[in-house]
Amino acid sequence: MKIAITGGAGFLGSHLTTAYLDAGHDVIVIDNLNNGSVNAVDPRARFYQIDIRDEKLRAILANERPDVVSHHVNQHLYEVPLAQSLLDADTHIRGLLHVLDSCVNASVRKFIFASGGNTLYGPVGEEHLPLSEETPLQPRQPADISRAAGEWYVRYYGQQHGLTHTILRYADVYGGNGKVNNPHPLNYFLHMLSEGRRPIIRGTGESMHDHIAIDDVMQANLQVLTRGNNQTLHISRGEGYTLKQLYLLAAQALGSDIEPVYISGALAEDSAIVLDNTRARQVLDWQPRVSLQEGITHLLRVQQQAQDSLNQQPQFAQVSRHSSLAHV
Repeated sequence: MKIAITGGAGFLGSHLTTAYLDAGHDVIVIDNLNNGSVNAVDPRARFYQIDIRDEKLRAILANERPDVVSHHVNQHLYEVPLAQSLLDADTHIRGLLHVLDSCVNASVRKFIFASGGNTLYGPVGEEHLPLSEETPLQPRQPADISRAAGEWYVRYYGQQHGLTHTILRYADVYGGNGKVNNPHPLNYFLHMLSEGRRPIIRGTGESMHDHIAIDDVMQANLQVLTRGNNQTLHISRGEGYTLKQLYLLAAQALGSDIEPVYISGALAEDSAIVLDNTRARQVLDWQPRVSLQEGITHLLRVQQQAQDSLNQQPQFAQVSRHSSLAHV
């Protein structure tokens, strides 16, 4: 199967590229490298450095004729100023529409849309957890508003143009191979503690979210190639952990007694979100297999490998790398 991945040089997209290639598929990566890294792109894939809003995208898809387009263009993970809301919408709504039009023109068979998960829903009482896909959305930040609107545009193209689709609402994804930075709290806590520095927790640390390992996300995406047509699915663990709990697990794994720094603020509102993955289990014949403890062990191994590689570099390279990590 030939698959084009928009945003294929980013965190999720680069892992997805390798997962598809390892499964024997022909993969095309499309990315403008604003939030990705060319070094993260698997060399077995064909890479096009281009913005999804560029008119050349239409010609690329028409020439390549992929069977599937997986839209994993990176969105802002944190709050953005109001002045940037227009830029966010231009990239993630107008850009999405250009990709969808190009897919219809190229007779793409299926479109996979990476949406949000935890941050699409408003805070609810724990008695209402876990949340199903039918729970009303309450997006409050530009990136989440774009995702919610994007879902409806994807469904519209399915109805009007017969474009088969699957919408994936991800829980917070942790893990990775270290080639592209992942700002998930676990990655952050382990990095800070391993350097002997105090991590920052905004708010009380009682916010509860659903978290899932990158390997489980990749398995779900492999299943989606042939299943889950015209469905909206939670790709989640179905379990909630607070920031405090994540920090304690990271500290225990490293044997650290460093205390975090708590910073209060209006943007640090406590919430409790857990995503019901029953539909994904049934429709995709999939289930998350990596426990949080196993995921932390893997992360520590990746960090150690990165450190060992760093130690083998010349001294001037070590200084440069350390300087960049300090600003993660």
